[in-house]
Amino acid sequence: MKPLLLLTCLLTITTTLFAQEKPSLEAIRTAATIKIDGLLDEEAWAAAPPGDDFTNLQPVPWVKPKQKSEVRVLYNDKGIYVGASLYDASPDSILMELTERDDLGNTDWFAISLDPYNSGQNGFAFLTTPANVQFDSQYSTDGEDANWDAVWQSKSVVTAEGWSVEYFIPYSAIRFPKTNEQEWTINFVRNVQRNREKSFWTAIDPNIDGYLNQCGRLTGIRNVKAPARIQATPFLAVYGLRARSAGAEKASNGSSVTGGMDVKVGLSEAFTLDMTLIPDFGEARSDDQILNLGPFEQRFDEQRAFFTEGTELFNKGGFFYSRRVGGGNYFGNALADGLLEGETVVDNPQRAKLYNATKISGRTAKGTGIGFFNAVEQANYATVINAEGETREIQTNPLTNYNVAVIDQNLKNNSSVTLINTNVLREGAAADANVTGLLFDLHNNANKYAIRGKLGVSQRFLPGTVNRGHEGALRLEKISGNWTWGIGAGEESDTYDLNDLGIIFANNERNAGAVVRYNHRKPFFNGFFLNGGAGTDLSYSTLYKPGKFTGAGTETWVYAQTKHFWNVNFWIESNLGDNFDYFEPRVKGRFLRNPGEQTFGGWIGTDSRKPIRLSTNANHNRYYDADRADLYLNLNVRWRASDRFSLNAGVFRGRERNEVGYVNQQKVPTTEGGTTTDVFMGKRNVTSIETSLAAKYSFTANMTLNLRARHYWSGVTYTSFHRLTETGTLAATDYQENHDQDFDAFNVDLIYRWRFAPGSDLFLVYKSSITDFDRQRAESYQKSFTDLWQDTPRNGSVSLKVVYWLDYASLVGR
Repeated sequence: MKPLLLLTCLLTITTTLFAQEKPSLEAIRTAATIKIDGLLDEEAWAAAPPGDDFTNLQPVPWVKPKQKSEVRVLYNDKGIYVGASLYDASPDSILMELTERDDLGNTDWFAISLDPYNSGQNGFAFLTTPANVQFDSQYSTDGEDANWDAVWQSKSVVTAEGWSVEYFIPYSAIRFPKTNEQEWTINFVRNVQRNREKSFWTAIDPNIDGYLNQCGRLTGIRNVKAPARIQATPFLAVYGLRARSAGAEKASNGSSVTGGMDVKVGLSEAFTLDMTLIPDFGEARSDDQILNLGPFEQRFDEQRAFFTEGTELFNKGGFFYSRRVGGGNYFGNALADGLLEGETVVDNPQRAKLYNATKISGRTAKGTGIGFFNAVEQANYATVINAEGETREIQTNPLTNYNVAVIDQNLKNNSSVTLINTNVLREGAAADANVTGLLFDLHNNANKYAIRGKLGVSQRFLPGTVNRGHEGALRLEKISGNWTWGIGAGEESDTYDLNDLGIIFANNERNAGAVVRYNHRKPFFNGFFLNGGAGTDLSYSTLYKPGKFTGAGTETWVYAQTKHFWNVNFWIESNLGDNFDYFEPRVKGRFLRNPGEQTFGGWIGTDSRKPIRLSTNANHNRYYDADRADLYLNLNVRWRASDRFSLNAGVFRGRERNEVGYVNQQKVPTTEGGTTTDVFMGKRNVTSIETSLAAKYSFTANMTLNLRARHYWSGVTYTSFHRLTETGTLAATDYQENHDQDFDAFNVDLIYRWRFAPGSDLFLVYKSSITDFDRQRAESYQKSFTDLWQDTPRNGSVSLKVVYWLDYASLVGR
C-alpha cells in the first residue's frame, strides 16, 4: 500500500504543479503590412495561435467570464502587433464613454501588460477602449504610474459580434534585453463594464502578493534589435497675462513668448536620458490652496508632466519631493527683513524658474535599476523702490542644483534592495544638504512573508557647522492569503531633516505598531455582498529625544462591495488616553496635552456605471473630558450626461469646535535674571467649506475640453486665549490680540487639448486665481464669497502652447 500511496501523492503533486503552470503564447513573425484599423482581416492573423482561456478576477475570482476573448500576437523588426477579438452577445450594450487620454470613464477596455525582463516587478501597460481612448502606464514595486506616456498605435471597431482592437507597439516604446531570442512576461486583461467583469488571460490569485509575478509568457520573438531611441519635443508657448493687486485702480497687462524642448535619448537598450530645456508647465493644474493653521507646511501634489512621468525610481522611500524643484523662494523672510524705511516692493517672483532638468533611468537584464536626476534652478530677486524712485534688488532665492541618484536591485521572489542619495547645492552661504537612504524588501520563497526596512542619514551643511540626523524602520509582514498582518517599529532622530529636497512633517519620533487584516474575496450573506474585509491596528509613539510618551491608539475598519456594486467603508479610531503634541506649541521642549478622542467615519459610493453617481463620507471626532468636537462632511455628485459630456460637483464642510492651537509667544524675564518663553494658545471655532465643479467634453478621443473651478473658504474665530503651562495644560492669561482669520481662494482652469499627431499636442489654457485674506472672520460663507469679488488681488492668463514630437526612428523609416 505504501508504494501506491506514494504514487498517488506524486500524481497529486504533479497534477497541482501542472495546473499552476503559467500559460505561454507564441508570437509569429510577419512580413505582411498590418493596417491598424481594428479589423483582424489580414491573413497573418490567422497564422498566429490564439490566447483564449480567460479567468475572472472581478467581481468574483476564478469564475469563467460570460464573454469570449481571443488574442493573437505578431511581430516584425519594428515592433509587436496585438489583435484581440472581444466577443459580446449584446454589442449594443457595450459601454464606451469618450474621454481624454489616460482618463478612463464608464467604458469597456482591453489591456496588455508587458514585463520584457521577467522581473516580476517592473513593466508596462497599454490599454484601449471601444471609443479608441488610449491609456498607458508603468508598473513597479510602488504600484502603477499612470503618468508615464509612450507613443504607440491602436484602433478599435465595434462589430456585430462584439468589438475588436489592433495594437502596434514599437520597440522604441519599451525596453527589452539584448538577446537573440526574447521571452517576455505578458498578460491580457479585458473589462466588461456593464457587468464589472475583469478577466485575465493568465489567472490572477488575489491572495498572492504581486501581479506581474503571476503573469504568463510570450515566446517566439527572435532576432530583433532595439532601435535608436532619439526623440525631441520642441514647444512654443505664448502668454497673455493680467493681474491686479489689492487697492489698485486698474489691472496691469503683460505678455510673454517662451520656447524650449524636451529631449529623450536611448543610451542603450535599457537606459534613457530625458531632458527638459527651459521648461514650461503652463498647462499644469492650479494648486488647491487652503488656510494652514498647523505647524507644518502644506503638501501640494505634483502636476508637472516631467516630474510625474517615469519617476518611480526617484520616489522610492519618500526621500524626494519634486515640488521642491522650481518651488518657493529659499530665503522666505529675506524680502521683509531686507526692506529699508520708505521702500516698497515692485516685483517679487514667487517661484524660481528652472534652467533645465535631466533624468537618466533604466534597468538592466539582471534587474539592476539605475536612476539619475539633476535640475538647475535660477536665482530669484525681488525689485524694490524708495521714495526717490531709486530701485534695487534683494535676493530671495540662490542659484541651486538639485540631484538624486538611485540604484535599485531586483532580487528573487519579488524582493528588492534600494540605495538612494539626494543632494542640494546652493550658491553662497545658503545651506547645502545631503540625504542617503537604504531600503530593503525581502520575501520568502513562497512570497508569503516579507521583511521590510528603511535607513536614512541626513546632513545639512551651514557655514562652520554640520547637522546630522537619522531614521530607521523595520517591519515583518505576512503579505499573501486572506489573512495578512504586520508588526514593526521605527524612529526619526530630532535632527533628521529631509526638507531641502524631500518632505517630513515631524521628526524626533519613535513608533511601534501592529496590524491584522482579513479580505474575503467571495460572495457572502446570500450573495448580497460580492467581497469585503476588515482590519484593526495598534500604534504607540514616543519622542526620540527625550523618550517621552506622546500617544497610543487603535483603528478598526470594515469594507464591502454589494451585488449592486455599491461600495461601503466604515471605521473607528480611538486614542488610548491623553496624547502629547510637541509640535503645535512651536517652542522646543514644550507640549500641548490633548484629551483622548474617538473618531467615527464612513464612506458610501453608489454604482459608478449609472449616469448619476453619489459618494459621501463623514468623520466625527469626539474628545473625552472636553467641550470640543469636530465634524467633517463631504458629498460628490457625478452626472454623465452622455458618452461625451460629464459633470462632477463636490462640496466639503468641516467644523472644528473649541479646537486648541498656537497663536503667539513672548520672551519674559525670570527671577534668576534670564528669560523664558510664554506660549499662548487659543480656543477657536473653525469652519471650512470647499466647493468644486469639473466638466469634461470630448470632441474625439484626441480632442477634449476640461473645466475645473474651485472655491475654498475658511473662517476662524477665537473664543478665548490661554497660557500654556509646563505640564501642557491651559492656564488663564490677560493676553488679548486679534487672531481671527478669513481666507478665500478661487481658481478656474479651462484647458482645451488637441493631440493633432502622435505625441504632439496643442493646448489652449485659461487660468484665473483670486485670493483674499482678512483678520476678521466674515459674517457668513455667502458674505465672504461676495467680498471675494471686491477689491482683492487676482491673476489671470491665457496661453497657447504647441508641442511637436519628433522621432528619429520614424523619420528614418519614412
